[in-house]
Amino acid sequence: DMNGKIGMIVPNCFGGTTSAEAWSDSAIIVPWQVYMTYGDKALLERQLASMTTFMETVLKEGYNHHFGDWLGIDAPEGSYTGSTRTELIAEAFLAYDLELLAKAYEVLGRDGSRYRVLHEEAKNKFHADFSDEYRTQTEHVLALYFGLAENPAKTAKGLADLIHESGDHLTTGFVGTPFLLHALSDNGYTELAYTLLLQTSYPSWLFSVSLGATTMWEHWDGIKEDGSFWSKDMNSYNHYAYGSVMDWVYQKAAGITPAAPGYSEVRIAPIPDDRLTMLEAVLETRHGEIRSRWIQKDGMWQYDITTPVPGRIVIAGEAREAAPGSYRYYSTIQK
Repeated sequence: DMNGKIGMIVPNCFGGTTSAEAWSDSAIIVPWQVYMTYGDKALLERQLASMTTFMETVLKEGYNHHFGDWLGIDAPEGSYTGSTRTELIAEAFLAYDLELLAKAYEVLGRDGSRYRVLHEEAKNKFHADFSDEYRTQTEHVLALYFGLAENPAKTAKGLADLIHESGDHLTTGFVGTPFLLHALSDNGYTELAYTLLLQTSYPSWLFSVSLGATTMWEHWDGIKEDGSFWSKDMNSYNHYAYGSVMDWVYQKAAGITPAAPGYSEVRIAPIPDDRLTMLEAVLETRHGEIRSRWIQKDGMWQYDITTPVPGRIVIAGEAREAAPGSYRYYSTIQK
């Protein structure tokens, strides 16, 4: 009905369609994530035609709207768009989409070779266009998280350097923030990821909490340090985007990730930080509750883990195969 484009608002109550990188890509990303969460191939089968039509439209026409790194703060005062290049965002998400679409075809027993080939071509174009030289935090993050960085160690160090130059603060907007802490912890900078998570001065997740917030804001500076407002328009105080950090809290801090679609198998690899005394995450899956808890106790880390399915538990780098059940482990606190 929409010729491969996505409504600006879904449900499409205002009419009109667009293709905006990082937004419209939900046509592919959401079905894949739902499949990984619930393991329902029927849903993936139902959405495959929509996913394919969207992908083919973008391949033919490109994206026709650009939000950029929306509300990124590495931009002039009052700007809605951060400094990350829109063409880099578009090429990064195109490559990511192609990879996910190829996986969807393969899961359903279909030939996904066209999209595998196009994914490699998209990666090569990304390398040619950006030559492993990234300018903003978000540009580094996308290259790392989407597997596009030619030299991940160099790119991760570049990201860490930019964060340090900003006084151990983030500058990412809607595009970079969901993947920021993953990009750090996946590349040897977990301590810095925690530093950002626990930062209380502007800009940070806990800055808003320090001003009394009980919900996530649309802008890092929806209310400024002097008490003034970012703007009178488009200044939501109950907005999901930056709340995406909880994905990292569940998957990396608590360590819960699906080892198979639908959590029919699980990997639990918690990563504690001594700036927190404890953390507990509970995830309800179709197979039952997964629990991961760590606490500082008697000079050690105590881990309490419950899995309703077979899994691999990784404690302080040591992996153990685990049958369904509850377990307790200990490791030394590294100061």
